Amino acid sequence: MKKQRICIIGDGLSGLITAQILSKLDVQIDLFSKKKQKKIPDNRTTAISPSNYEFVLKSLGIKNSNLFYKCKKVNLYYEKNKNNYLNFLNFENSGKNLMFIIQNKNLRNLLTSSIKKNKKIKNITKNIQKIDVEKTSVIFGKKKYFYDMILLCVGKNYAMVENLIGKRFIKEDKREIAFTCIVNHRSNITESKQYFLKEGPMALLPINNNKLSLIWSMNQKFKKYRNKQIKNLILLKLKEFDLNNNKINLKQIESFPIYFKFNRKFFKNNIFAIGESAYNVYPIAGQGFNLVLRDINELYKKIKKNISLGLQIKDSLIFNDLYSRRKPENLLYGMGINLTQSFFRSNNFTDPLKNTFLKDIDKFQFLKKIGLKIADKGIIN
Repeated sequence: MKKQRICIIGDGLSGLITAQILSKLDVQIDLFSKKKQKKIPDNRTTAISPSNYEFVLKSLGIKNSNLFYKCKKVNLYYEKNKNNYLNFLNFENSGKNLMFIIQNKNLRNLLTSSIKKNKKIKNITKNIQKIDVEKTSVIFGKKKYFYDMILLCVGKNYAMVENLIGKRFIKEDKREIAFTCIVNHRSNITESKQYFLKEGPMALLPINNNKLSLIWSMNQKFKKYRNKQIKNLILLKLKEFDLNNNKINLKQIESFPIYFKFNRKFFKNNIFAIGESAYNVYPIAGQGFNLVLRDINELYKKIKKNISLGLQIKDSLIFNDLYSRRKPENLLYGMGINLTQSFFRSNNFTDPLKNTFLKDIDKFQFLKKIGLKIADKGIIN
């Protein structure tokens, strides 16, 4: 029997992990990446839940990796007023790891190195000229290639997704921007910290005991600030957090726009959009990528089931079932993060209520257990 063929478009983290895990099945993978891509520095960091960590290791075919920082505590803070931060919620689970943190470039290198050795994955660096939705085919050069399934892992390239799948989506754009950088320090920070500041939420994710990743989401007025001004703001905040300002070094500061967007449809015929190709959520404690990993894991299970039953994956119910199962959680999770962002935004009318509401929330252990479970395995599991 001829092997079924899957086309994956996009070689970002979503595309690489999808290719790597699906190659463990009896299928042939073509992984498309753009020709002559301009290399853009990526200092971003990904926080992966314990269950998703196991899934990533499975895709790589390894049991452990020292590139992941094992974080056992997560502390949440709210800025009541200047230099006054309320530590309103703390998460830990009897010494167990709550998240595994890795720099994007390191995770990419791990995946790329593994894929180069994988004979079931063909890496094609060609610019695609056309995708035929009806015939599940891709045209590049002067050739047409037919597939049983096409997966769009093209990040925020919504134009491609909208042209192939449709333009119906939910969107809320508050014109915010996120600044991110690597911070070298001597403060021996071992726990992840999320600060809800007047300017916007800031996450501090440790990469090792003396290095952390910082991501600060800020409102639109900060778009006009230069990097030097943002750097001074960051240093000021870190000093307020009791980090010794004289022993801090900030690496290059990068920025990118953030907003909430959710496609109403993820697929059409045999074409499916994965991750940021289908939805985009606000960055809270680095948790957004966990949704993507759950999508990929569920896709892997459904294709595996079809193959084990001797069924074709083309024109099957795989995408319909995957959409029905994953859409509710992704939408609820995305809207939940959006509501969290809205709740913590500085407001003279609601700020006094927050102070009252948050001061005793850490006492409710059942809420913390639910929070840990959702952060690890999602809402629907």
